[in-house]
Amino acid sequence: MTIRELDRDEVLEMSAVELAYKVLKEKREPVHYNDLFAEIAEVKQIKKEQMDDRRTKLFTDLNIGGSFVHLGANHWGLKAWYPVDQSEEDLSRTIQASSKGDEEQESEQQDDNLEDLEDELDEIANEDDADNTDEVEYDGFGDGGDKEEKEDKDAEAEQ
Repeated sequence: MTIRELDRDEVLEMSAVELAYKVLKEKREPVHYNDLFAEIAEVKQIKKEQMDDRRTKLFTDLNIGGSFVHLGANHWGLKAWYPVDQSEEDLSRTIQASSKGDEEQESEQQDDNLEDLEDELDEIANEDDADNTDEVEYDGFGDGGDKEEKEDKDAEAEQ
């Protein structure tokens, strides 16, 4: 029987930790704490004013409870799923390793996208530079002559 199939009275009699155990047992995979709490809060119809206190209490109870294991990255599972000789350090690496792999792939994709964008901007800038090369005149350079040169020639002519 899933927790959604429980009678309202049964849900009210059960603690949040018992419901957390049932949720994890139903899903048969680690669950992010926020998702776990959201499901429990929905079933127990916890009022918004009580959310923070209940969230904190459940987190504490999961840490203290012997049936649960924190797997890193705020994911929780049941100790029964894992071999007895596997340490909690090993367990915490399981979720972190997979999330780091996703982050690395996403980071590489963003880097590739940025490189493509930089290349496109460089091409546009080079095209603009090629178009404007003939039209640009800089002060003191080019065919217009130097203002100082003209003044020097005028001064020599007066002497």
